[in-house]
Amino acid sequence: MPLIFLITFVTVIYMEFIVFAEVADGIGTFSALLLTILTAVLGIYIIRQEGIKVLLNMKQTVDQGESPVKELIHGFFLAVAGFFFLLPGFITDSIAILFAIAPIRAFLGDMMVQAGKRNYQNKPRSSFSGGIIIDGEFEEAPKEETETQETISEDKRKDDDI
Repeated sequence: MPLIFLITFVTVIYMEFIVFAEVADGIGTFSALLLTILTAVLGIYIIRQEGIKVLLNMKQTVDQGESPVKELIHGFFLAVAGFFFLLPGFITDSIAILFAIAPIRAFLGDMMVQAGKRNYQNKPRSSFSGGIIIDGEFEEAPKEETETQETISEDKRKDDDI
C-alpha cells in the first residue's frame, strides 16, 4: 500500500511539472507562477466560505436532533479540497475545484454512504465479540484474611525493592 502512495505521489508531481511547463510555455513562466498563486489564494477563500456554510448547516442539523453525517462528509471533502488548493499546480487545483462544488460533494458523499451501507449489510453478524472470555466463580474473603494478605503483599514489595 505505501508503494501505491509513493507511485501516485511521484506521478502527480511529474504530471504537475509537465502541465506547468506547457502553461508556462504558452503564457510565460512569471504569469504561470502568478496564476498558480492566485488559484491557491482564491481557492482557499472559496473553501473558507463553503466551510462556514457547512458549519452553520451542521449546527442547525444537530439543533434539530438529526445526524450531521452529510455535513461531516461535506466538511471532509472541503478539507481535501483545501489541501489540494495548497499544493502548487493546475491538476490539483482542478481536482480541488471539483471538490469545492456542493452538488459534486453531495454526489460523492451519497456514494460513500451507500458503499458503507452495503459493506455493513454484507458483514456477517456474530454474537461473539472476539474478545477473551474468562468463566469462573468467586467468593468474597472475610475482612481479616484480606488485611493479612495486604500486609504480606506490602512486605513482599519492600523485599523486592531492596
